[in-house]
Amino acid sequence: MLDNQEYKVLARKYRPQTFAELIGQNTLVQILTNSISSNRIAHAYLLTGVRGVGKTTTARLIAMSLNCQNKKTETPEPCSKCESCTSIKSDHNLDVIEMDAASKTGVDDVREIIDNVKYKPVNNTYKIFIIDEVHMLSKNAFNALLKTLEEPPDHVKFIFATTEVKKIPITILSRCQRFDLHRINNVELTDYLEKVCKLEKVKINSDALALIVRAADGSVRDSLSLLDQAIANHQEVITSKTVIEMLGIADKGKIFELLEYIFEGNAIESLKIYNNLHKSGADIIMIFDELLNAVHFITQIKLAPSLENDISIPELERTKGRAIASKLSMRSLGIVWQVLFKGYKELQAGFHLYQHGEMIILRLIFLYDGPSPEDLLKKIENTDESTPIKNKVDISENLSKKVNENKTVNFDIDKNNNKKNDEYMQIASYRKFVDLFYQKKEGMLHSYLYNNAKLISFKEGKLILNTTLIKDPHFNRTIAKLVSKWTGRIWQIESSTSNIGKSLNEEDIINQQKEIEKMKGHPDIKKIFAAFPGIKIHSITEIGETSDDIIEETINNKEKEN
Repeated sequence: MLDNQEYKVLARKYRPQTFAELIGQNTLVQILTNSISSNRIAHAYLLTGVRGVGKTTTARLIAMSLNCQNKKTETPEPCSKCESCTSIKSDHNLDVIEMDAASKTGVDDVREIIDNVKYKPVNNTYKIFIIDEVHMLSKNAFNALLKTLEEPPDHVKFIFATTEVKKIPITILSRCQRFDLHRINNVELTDYLEKVCKLEKVKINSDALALIVRAADGSVRDSLSLLDQAIANHQEVITSKTVIEMLGIADKGKIFELLEYIFEGNAIESLKIYNNLHKSGADIIMIFDELLNAVHFITQIKLAPSLENDISIPELERTKGRAIASKLSMRSLGIVWQVLFKGYKELQAGFHLYQHGEMIILRLIFLYDGPSPEDLLKKIENTDESTPIKNKVDISENLSKKVNENKTVNFDIDKNNNKKNDEYMQIASYRKFVDLFYQKKEGMLHSYLYNNAKLISFKEGKLILNTTLIKDPHFNRTIAKLVSKWTGRIWQIESSTSNIGKSLNEEDIINQQKEIEKMKGHPDIKKIFAAFPGIKIHSITEIGETSDDIIEETINNKEKEN
């Protein structure tokens, strides 16, 4: 006889029936069980977290525990077998009312609840209202609920669930006990899925399991749904290939191989692998998403080598990641991440995605193809000590020209992790910072910095200015780009609306006024003021600041007068 029983998906089949079965929420479980055991039950709970971490399940468990007819006094766990528990699980308990705020958002829907509050429960101890996606309620609906939520009857409990707690008014939040349900970490989720596979008598490779866990992103429901789909697709054993084809993601081995060719500067092989990934069915955006994930993982393993022993990460990724991380510097990884992320955002709203993807890969490869700063410094340092200074300057200038003429850049190979930072031009003060733009013949920018920009904060590598008088929206970026190029280090230029600072022009005027006042007290100047009433000191100029011709002309004039 055929079994006509309806198939139940894994996410419903393995829904937790007790607090002990909730995974990854130990703090929540401890607080709830203690409060129920000690009968210190709040009149309203708010459960928040990402999708699939157990918000609605927890709400039902609370309702089952409070209304369980066979619950033992020493434990908060519901029996799951009495009439109350079974009716709550099957969603037809008259005293436990679930409402989906996504479909019932208006004030009339809330008024229904308010009108229902005054009636006592039919068969249970408490009348419990579970409102899912509560952030979808309208402003008027929230306002209508306020008074009832603050002082409900003793027999009424409210349980709210939401994925976007920031959209809930603070007046509602202050009336609830809030619990934040966390994403489930990869280790716990992997262990849980392994148990489910054993119960379902399904064989699955560890790499395939790791791919499902990563795609689930901390959501138990998503992981069970993906596992359900993988079980339906497999023959004997679920392999990583099955999951890759199912999710439409790129083969991780190919992704790391693509990165290796990019770092080697091999454009032909890089584009060949990219083409093969595309032909195998991988989505273009997913390819670059995987490239971003891979670069992030390589950066992690460079910072924390202990990740090599994390069994929740596929062995292939650990091996490849370690090999690439040992060859690259953090600076190169940062540059690759920035270029990839910018390209990934372009693809989101782009057209001709395949061609666009090729150009992003080429952009990565042809960033730079010249000697590194370290090589240039070594060449200068190794120049013969007896070489005249002028020749050394010429050598340095020629090397700099070669760098500027190159259109492509090689990634730095990190041969020594303990290598000191590259040498760079240091700027001791803001005035020297501004003078640098004058020296580099950037007259307009120098004028803006001297007259219009007000200094708020200055330290090596970071500058905060009040630029409200400067209309150019790209001013900070232009300044940062130029000074970074000139000094050989990254500068951050930030804007502030603070008025505590002054421009250099204002400072110079104030300082000169002080000097003038000081000079007025000089005996010789007092005699001049007495001899020529009504005269004023307009400015003070150092004699060294005038040209030789002016000095000579002044001397000649004095001789003629004598």
